[in-house]
Amino acid sequence: MSSQSPKYLAKSVMVVVSLILFLSNANAAAYFVRSGASGNGTSWANAWGNLSSISWSTLNAGDTVCVAGGTYSGNLNTGKSGTSGNPITVKRATASDANCGSVTTGWSSSYDTQVVMTGTIGLSQNYVTVDGAVWNGIRVIMQNPNSDYAGIAAGAATDHITLRNIEVAGPCADGQTCAQNGDHRSLDLTVWTGSAWALTNNMTLQYVNFHGSCTIMWLANSDNMIIEHSRFADTSDTTPGNPYCHPNVVATQDSTNVTFRYNEVTKWEVEGIMACPNGGCESSWQIYGNLWHDPFPGYHRILEAQGNANGPYLFYNNTVVNVTYECAGKANGGSFLAGSQSRNNLYFKSVAPCGLPSDDYDYSDKSTGEAHGQTTAADPFVNSSAKTVAGYRLKASTDPGTNLGAPYNVDFDGNLRTSWDRGAFELNGSAANLPSPPTSLAARVQ
Repeated sequence: MSSQSPKYLAKSVMVVVSLILFLSNANAAAYFVRSGASGNGTSWANAWGNLSSISWSTLNAGDTVCVAGGTYSGNLNTGKSGTSGNPITVKRATASDANCGSVTTGWSSSYDTQVVMTGTIGLSQNYVTVDGAVWNGIRVIMQNPNSDYAGIAAGAATDHITLRNIEVAGPCADGQTCAQNGDHRSLDLTVWTGSAWALTNNMTLQYVNFHGSCTIMWLANSDNMIIEHSRFADTSDTTPGNPYCHPNVVATQDSTNVTFRYNEVTKWEVEGIMACPNGGCESSWQIYGNLWHDPFPGYHRILEAQGNANGPYLFYNNTVVNVTYECAGKANGGSFLAGSQSRNNLYFKSVAPCGLPSDDYDYSDKSTGEAHGQTTAADPFVNSSAKTVAGYRLKASTDPGTNLGAPYNVDFDGNLRTSWDRGAFELNGSAANLPSPPTSLAARVQ
C-alpha cells in the first residue's frame, strides 16, 4: 500500500494533468489559407488556396488555421473536432496575432484585411471556433436564390462551437426591406434526424453582426447557449403575403437555458424572439442588458410565446425604443410559465409594461401601472434622434431600479451597476458605437 498522503496524491494528479495540457498546447500547430494559393497549408508561401481546400484530416486539437484577407468562393465546412480546452480554431489573420500575424514567416500586411466569403459556413463537429478576430473580420455575403438558404448552418449535432466577429450580410441591403426568394436565414440550427432535432449544445455567439435575412436565427434543440455583444438587424420580407418565410429575429423550438445579453436589435418586422412556433416545446431564456430600438413599421414585438405554456423568461435591464405594437405577446395557444418576469427596463415611445406575468421597476414616458414604476415624459437619452447605440445612452440617472445581483449587475458597456439605472446602460458609459466587451464578466464558465 502506498504511504503517500491523499493531499500528495491530489497534487501529483494536478501536476500530471497540467503537464498533459502544457504538452497539448505546446504541440499545437498553425496552418494557413491565402486566396489563390495552391500549397499544403504549412506556411503562407504554401498556403491552401480556399476555405474549401482546408485538409481537416491533418489538423489536431488546439491547431489554428490562419486565413488571410481576401475573397473566397468556397464553403467553410468543419471536418474535425477539437477537445475541451483545445478547440480547432479558424481565424482571420491580424498583424498582432502570435499564431497568424507579423511574426510568421512570409507575412504580408495585405493579409490583415477582411475575409469575404461568397460561400457558407457549415458546422458538424465539436469544440471548433470560427473567429474573425475584429468586428466584421469575416464577412459572409448571402445570396437570394429561389430556394431556402443559410449563411451559417448546422449539419449535425454539435457541442462547444464558438462563432465570433462574423458578419452575415443580406440578402436585404443595410437598413432596407426587400423581397426574399426563399426562407433565408443568417444562422440555421435546425437539423431533423427523422425523429427529433439534433442537439446544439454549449454554442457561443460573440460580436456577430447578422443582418438582412428573413429569419436571422432559427434555433431548434439548442441548449446552454450564449448570444452576446452582437447586432441583429434588417429582417423582413416584402413579397406579397410573405409566401416564403415569416420574418423574425429569432425563431426557437426546444431551446433551454439560452442567455441573450448586451445585444443591439433593430429594424425587425415581426417577432424578436418567437418561441415554440411548431407546437408545444420547452423554452427558457434570460434576456438582459439589450437595446431594442426602431423596428420596421408594422406588427413588431420583442417576445412571443406560442404552442404551449413556455418559459420562464427573464426580461431585465433592457432599453426599448419606438416598439409600438407589443412587447411580450401570446399566439397559437402559447402562454408564459410562472416565473416569467420583467424588471428595470426602460421604455420610450413604446408599449409598457412588457406584458409578462410579473412586471415591475420599469421606466416609461407613460404610466406603467406598476407598484415601483417610474413615469416621466422627458427624453432620457443623449441623442435619441441619432437612433444609434451611442445616442441611446443616458444623459441623467433614472431613479434606482431593483438590485438583481449577479450576473445582471453589468451593463451593455461592461460597467458594474452601482445606481442600477433602468435600461441597458448605467450613466456615463462608454462612447463607442459598437457592442463592447465586458470588463468584469467571463464569456462562459463551464
